[in-house]
Amino acid sequence: MEDAIDKIDRAFRSLRAVDLAPRLERGIPRWPTHPHLIIDQTMNHAHDGYFCQGIVMAEHTGAHVDAPAHNHPGGQTVDEIDVDRLFAPAVLYDFSDLELEAGQLITADMVERYERDRRVNVAEGEIALVNFGWMKRHWRCDCHAQWYATNAPGMAEDAVILFKERGIRAIGSDTVACEMALIDGRAVHSLGHDKHWLPNGILIIEMLARLEQVSPRSFFAAAPLPFSQGSGSPLRPIAFCS
Repeated sequence: MEDAIDKIDRAFRSLRAVDLAPRLERGIPRWPTHPHLIIDQTMNHAHDGYFCQGIVMAEHTGAHVDAPAHNHPGGQTVDEIDVDRLFAPAVLYDFSDLELEAGQLITADMVERYERDRRVNVAEGEIALVNFGWMKRHWRCDCHAQWYATNAPGMAEDAVILFKERGIRAIGSDTVACEMALIDGRAVHSLGHDKHWLPNGILIIEMLARLEQVSPRSFFAAAPLPFSQGSGSPLRPIAFCS
């Protein structure tokens, strides 16, 4: 056992770690109907002798995972997800060079062309990471922050089905709702959430940062907080890259 642990330690130390979580701070973008992130300096050194903040947030704040229960009554809740479910090899699909606009969709043909050109594809039990370049282009925390969360490119149904048929365990993106394209707050569709991914146990990870720094293949590691009957959870995801 110690030999295996030493091998894991050496392997991780040989890799480059990329933090995929945006900083949690006042004014960050959020799904339009979700509450704001509130960070209150509840205790301070001058008054209380120590420093401690109070945090109020939705389960889907910042980088986060959607559990099946998010869209499906009776579905698996976040506290029922195995703690190592989001520890797996990951493949990056980087479409940022296309500079897609709100409402535009990635198709299955585009995914397959990307795989042929780069000789990489996600396999059964792995995690797909889709970089639209949206967070790098539009993430902000000022009075215009919500534009990021009410506008986004997404995926056509054939692309959603392609990833499902690959047998992936999870899929993530740098947008607010992964496959769901948005134009001024109006959703084009949510076929991954409603039909193809969550009902089939494929978890959805949203609002990932710094995907442009991730290698074509990496090892993805994150764990949700075990909220009782939770619909999802914030994450601190890390991509370990060569």
